[in-house]
Amino acid sequence: MCAPHAGDIGRLRHSYTSLVMVTTAVQTAEPRPRLDSPRDGGHRPDIQALRALAVMLVLTYHLWPSRVTGGYVGVDVFFVISGFLITSHLLRELTSTSRIRLGRFWARRATRLLPASLLVLAATAIAVIMLAPRSLWNQFLGEITASTLYVQNWKLAADSVDYLAGGYQASPVQHFWTLSVEEQFYVGLPLLLTGAGLIGLRWGIRRAVFVTIAGVTLLSFAYGIWSTNYYEGVSYFSTLSRAWEFGFGALLAFAPTRLVSRFSRWLAVGGVLLIVIAGLAFTANTPFPGVGALLPVVGTSLALWGGRGSLLSSAGTLQPVAGVGRMSYSLYLWHWPLIIMLPFVSGVPLRTPDKLAIFVAAMVLAWLTTRFVEDPVRFSPRLLAGRRPRTVAIAAVAGMGVVLAILAGAAFSSATASARSASAANELTVDDVACLGAAQLANPGCVNPALDEVLTPDPSALDADDANRAECWSTGTDATFRSCSVGPDSGYERHLIAVGDSHNNTLIGAYEKIAIARNWRIDVAGRAGCYWTDADLRMDTQAATENCRQWRRDLVEFIDSQSGLDGIITTKARIAFGVEVVPDAGDSVSSAAVDGMTTAWSRRPDLSVPVIALVDNPAIPKESVRCTETRGLAAENECTIPLADALPDDGIQMAAENTPNSRVIDLTALYCTEVCAPIVGHVVVYRNDGRHLTATYADTIAPYLGAEIERSLVSG
Repeated sequence: MCAPHAGDIGRLRHSYTSLVMVTTAVQTAEPRPRLDSPRDGGHRPDIQALRALAVMLVLTYHLWPSRVTGGYVGVDVFFVISGFLITSHLLRELTSTSRIRLGRFWARRATRLLPASLLVLAATAIAVIMLAPRSLWNQFLGEITASTLYVQNWKLAADSVDYLAGGYQASPVQHFWTLSVEEQFYVGLPLLLTGAGLIGLRWGIRRAVFVTIAGVTLLSFAYGIWSTNYYEGVSYFSTLSRAWEFGFGALLAFAPTRLVSRFSRWLAVGGVLLIVIAGLAFTANTPFPGVGALLPVVGTSLALWGGRGSLLSSAGTLQPVAGVGRMSYSLYLWHWPLIIMLPFVSGVPLRTPDKLAIFVAAMVLAWLTTRFVEDPVRFSPRLLAGRRPRTVAIAAVAGMGVVLAILAGAAFSSATASARSASAANELTVDDVACLGAAQLANPGCVNPALDEVLTPDPSALDADDANRAECWSTGTDATFRSCSVGPDSGYERHLIAVGDSHNNTLIGAYEKIAIARNWRIDVAGRAGCYWTDADLRMDTQAATENCRQWRRDLVEFIDSQSGLDGIITTKARIAFGVEVVPDAGDSVSSAAVDGMTTAWSRRPDLSVPVIALVDNPAIPKESVRCTETRGLAAENECTIPLADALPDDGIQMAAENTPNSRVIDLTALYCTEVCAPIVGHVVVYRNDGRHLTATYADTIAPYLGAEIERSLVSG
C-alpha cells in the first residue's frame, strides 16, 4: 500500500489565497433553468449529520485503525459536501447577478478557514519545538510551512509518503493535505465557473456551467483511476485525482429535488449505508482514490440528494450529532496533532487510556476553538459576508506571517546545529581518531579518553549525515540509470563496480576512502528499492515497478559494457518498504528472492569476475535511534536490541553460495556484539529510520571493508 490513508476535511471550510479583489461580470441575464438546484440556504441538519459521521469515521480510524479500517473515506464525504454547497452558492450568484465577486468569495472562505487553522498550526509549531526531537524538526517544520501555504498535499505527493510505512514518521500536520486540496478547489472553482459563464453568454449560463463541471469531473475521474494504478502515493494527495469528488457534489447542485421527494428517505439511508460499508470494509490496502472511491462519493451524493426530511435530517437535529457536526472542522484540526505529539511526552506508544484522553481533549479543544475563534471571526460585523476583502487579506497575511516566523527561527537553529555536526564529524573521520566508530568493535578494549564527551554526528541532524550522491542515484520515480566513480580515473590498480539499492549508496563515502587508500577505481550505481536481481520486484506503484525493471536492464548493459573488471560488489536492504518479491506459483518469497539474485549474478558475461555479496548492516527500531537524542551517550547501553532481532534474512548469503565465483562479506561484528546499539565508538550508527547508516559511521568501517574486499579478490 503506498497511499497513506489518513485525514479528511472536518466540515465546509472556506479559504483565501488572493490578495487582490477581483470582480468579474457576465453581462447577460440567463433564462430560467430547467433543473431545480437544491437550495443550501437555511439550516440543513442532514448535512450536519453527514459532517458528524465523516469526522467520527476519521477520528476513530486514526485512534483505532484496526477496528474502523476504512475510516479515511471521511475525507471523500467532506469533498462531496464542499462541492455541493459551494457550487450551489456560486451558481445562484452567477445566475442571479450575472457575476461572481471573486474577492468577496475568497474573503468569506478565509474568515471561515484561516483563524482556526492558523491557531492550530502555530500551536503545533511551538509543540514541535518544545517536545519533538530535533532530528524530526526538518520534516515537521517543513510540513507545517507547506500547510501554512496550503500546498501540503503537493509536498506529500512529491515525497510519496505512506502513513503506514514503518520507515516514515508521521508529522503532526500531515492531515492538512485535505485542507490544501479544498483551498485549491476554492481557488479554482469560481475561476472555472466564471469562464463557463462567459461561454454561456451564447447558449446559457447554467448549461455551460453544467457541461464544464461534468467534463472536468469525467476527466479527473479517468485520471484518478489511471494515476492510482501507476502512482498511487501521488494520486492519493493530488488535487487532479481528487477533483472529481468535488465534481460529484457540484453536479448535485443541478439535480431536480422534486423528483426524489417520494424516495428521499431511502436515498438518504442508502447513501449513509454505502459510506458506512466503505468505512468498515475498506482497508489500507484498498487502491485509493480509484474506482473504490465511488462507494463513499456516491453514498454521500445520495445522502445529500435525499437528505431533507429524511431520517438523516432527523438525526442532525439531535444535540450531540448537531454539536459534533458544527465543530467538526476544529475537531479534525486538533485530533491529529494530539495523536502524534502525545508519545513524545509520555515516551511510550499510545495505549487505550491515552486514546480516550485524546478523544476527550480533541472534543474540548474543538468546542473552545469553535466558540471563541471560529464563530467570533465568522460573525464579526466588520468581516461578515466578506464585505472587507482587503482587511481579510491583511489579517490572513499577518496570521501566516506569525506562523512562518516561528518556523524560520526554528529552521535556522536546526540548520546551525546540522552544520556544526557535519563539521565536527568530518574533522574526526579525516583525522582517523583512534577507537572511533567501528574501530572500537574491531579492537576490543580500545580506549581513547579524548572521546569521553564526544557523540557524532549530532543526534538532531542524523538524516543530514547521508553519503548518497545525486549523480550516482536513481529515485523511485526515475528509470534513468546513473553511475559515478570514486578514486583515480586512470592508473588505478583495480576496477570494481558497486551496485544495489540505497544501502549500497550509504557506503559511497567508504568506497571513496577505500579507492583513494588502495588506488582503486570503484563505479557506484544505486536505485531506490531496486537491486541486481532477476526476481519479479513489485514496487508500490506500477510506474515504479516498470522503472525498476528498466533500471535493472540498464544495469546489466552497464556491467556487460565494462572491460577489465576485477569484481562486482552488490548489496541490498534487509528490510525494504514499498517493494516486494513476487514468487511464481508454488514458490516462496524467500526462495524467489534467492533464485532471482542467483540467476542475475550467474548471467554476468565474464564468470571469472567475482561477485562480492555484501551482507547488509543490521536494522534497529527508529525508537532506538531517537533514544540517542534524549539519552545521549547513555543510549549505547540503554537503547539496545538483541542481535537476532536486528538480522532478518535477506537471502544474499544463500544467493552467493549458489552463484559461481562469488564471495560473501559479513561485517555484522562491526555493528553489533550480542546486542545492537544505536551508538558504537561515540558515533551514531544509523540515520533516523534505523536502517540506513550515517555517513560518519560508514566512513569508520572503510578500512575493514577495504581489507575484506581485497581478501575476496585474491581468494579465488
